[in-house]
Amino acid sequence: MVIHQQILKSAGAIIKKYQPKENIFTKGDSAQYYFQIVSGSVKMNNYDESGREYIQNFLKDGECFGESLLFIDHKYSMNAIAITFCEVLILKKTLFFNLIQQNPKLCFEMNKWLSKTAF
Repeated sequence: MVIHQQILKSAGAIIKKYQPKENIFTKGDSAQYYFQIVSGSVKMNNYDESGREYIQNFLKDGECFGESLLFIDHKYSMNAIAITFCEVLILKKTLFFNLIQQNPKLCFEMNKWLSKTAF
């Protein structure tokens, strides 16, 4: 789901910059932010017991990630790692909830997005 950058910024989002190979979040961290890529690419991955990497997804400009876990108060089950230099809009969980509660259309669009990504 893409939420217009100005809407996110007006809700309190900030842009954070990540270097290639830098962790955005790590498996086991608490979900505390909505993330949306402004520029760059991110991979979602995890590792098995023997250290083999399993790539779950590659994300690019405009895509969001980590949002589904905000709704269930759960820890991340994978890592998010910058592949390239990235600029990512991050919005605190409480501010994200305020945003979607005050904007029913955004809430509806978020539910549609989450339903589509479940398949």
